Amino acid sequence: MKRRTSALITLGGLTASILAYALFGPILAGILALATLCFAAFRTSIIGSTTILATKPIDPKAVRQYREDHPGATISAAASIVARR
Repeated sequence: MKRRTSALITLGGLTASILAYALFGPILAGILALATLCFAAFRTSIIGSTTILATKPIDPKAVRQYREDHPGATISAAASIVARR
């Protein structure tokens, strides 16, 4: 699942919880909020969790070039790969 889709599902769940509270009451809203909370807690991270172990400074131009060559790569993943070179 793409990161953007994950974020939109979480925001949609929160919005649905608020609307359900206004229209149907707190029980259905609580169920939706709990489902959204479980989804948000156990999904993959939106931001990314790549550990960067660099002993020398990382060249931002090399990171930018790597991301241009590999669309969809996160900044942290690109920095980690460039640092290993």
